[in-house]
Amino acid sequence: MDSGRERDEPVRDPSGVGQSAGGTAGALAGVRVLDFTWSVLGPTVTRTLTSFGAEVIKVEWPKRADPMRTTMYSAGEERKGLDNGPFFHNLNTGKRSLTLDVRSPCGMEIIRRLVGVSDVVIESFSSQVFRRWGLDYPQLREINPRIVYVSASGFGHSGPYEGYDTWGPTAQAFNGLTSISGLPGHAPAGWGWSYMDVAGGAMATVATLAAIHHQVATGEGQYVDVSQVESGLSLTGPSVLDQNATRERRGGDTSPPGNRAATGGASPAYGYRGEWGAPYGAYPTRGGGHNDYCVISVLADEEWVALREQMGRPTWALDPSLDTADGRVAQQDGMDGRIAAWTETYDKQELMRKLQAAGVRCGAVQSAQDRTENDAQLVHRGMFPTLEHPVLGEHRFEATPIRMSETDRVTPPSWPLLGQDNQYVLGDLLGMSEEEIRQLDRDGLTWPADLPRDVTVSRSLW
Repeated sequence: MDSGRERDEPVRDPSGVGQSAGGTAGALAGVRVLDFTWSVLGPTVTRTLTSFGAEVIKVEWPKRADPMRTTMYSAGEERKGLDNGPFFHNLNTGKRSLTLDVRSPCGMEIIRRLVGVSDVVIESFSSQVFRRWGLDYPQLREINPRIVYVSASGFGHSGPYEGYDTWGPTAQAFNGLTSISGLPGHAPAGWGWSYMDVAGGAMATVATLAAIHHQVATGEGQYVDVSQVESGLSLTGPSVLDQNATRERRGGDTSPPGNRAATGGASPAYGYRGEWGAPYGAYPTRGGGHNDYCVISVLADEEWVALREQMGRPTWALDPSLDTADGRVAQQDGMDGRIAAWTETYDKQELMRKLQAAGVRCGAVQSAQDRTENDAQLVHRGMFPTLEHPVLGEHRFEATPIRMSETDRVTPPSWPLLGQDNQYVLGDLLGMSEEEIRQLDRDGLTWPADLPRDVTVSRSLW
């Protein structure tokens, strides 16, 4: 990634904007993906593939469209439809859309033909769906011996739990991530966001790329079976080690330690996960909003001296008992209040720059707006380019956080509006005539006969 480039030399095309779907030149140019994924886990994989030039054809049926099409609309949106959700389009940038009733014999025959001209088939249904369709890996391989088949599900497609359905929060509870989050002395809280949808999708992307690499090198396809729950197990290693190493000393307590360096005075009952020190916390800054905080982390005595100097050497901070980490840990509650009274006089960005320049670890707590508009590093890296969406208008979208020197990422300014690529997929790829395509539409195979083209959503998912 950017190998051979000078450290401070800006990357080419920091906006990351590329051509339309299927027309990008990248590391995956020429790779065609037949995409049956929905929600977040699977689309996270195919979204990354489009960033490097793969042609991704998203297959949906309007009556059972991706539920993310009905969630997280723009504030104040009065006419909620299937094509104007920013969250959905951010997650599916660069993909094509094919609407098709795959449960009809004709629709399934079309899918089988598309498998024959594709390199990858990916789905994120429960384990029985593709089997019922007659599209498990042995059957896909009969159609196309070099196909890469990727299934991304909660528990994988084998074992006693394979039939269980999950989504991010339940997967997190199963693999232990929920139990290690929360505040000391309280029950585990988990996360409000479906973390395992994104983390599981990232791991599934790596596995998919490995299979594509093998396919290109050998001409052979393979089956990639991704378990969302198991993907999260690899993230619990430090906590498992912590439990085994400190359980006896902690008297069997398995509750989250929280963000405190220690509790119980100078001889800590247990340490913060990682290096510990004091002061260590999120301190309020000027403005008083939900995100008006700075995190300050002092892990060494010389860092405390630097912080003390920046605060103007107040009398309380000159107490010799605060010169050591143990002394500061024992008095951290009292220190926090005094430090907070000082930090509240600064803007969070101003305070962060001031303390970082003095060698004190400090970071501003950022809102979504801070990250997309004010973070100098993300602006430089072109992480949130502004693109013109045919329905949403001018809007910020998220780029893939990976740069490469020879085949850099793109953020294709195209989106899978429902059915907009039917002509291309059915006509250009499969050679159907315009009359054949019109007949499919008249027969209700590319759009339900009883559903308006401009669908209005009566109730949003979230």
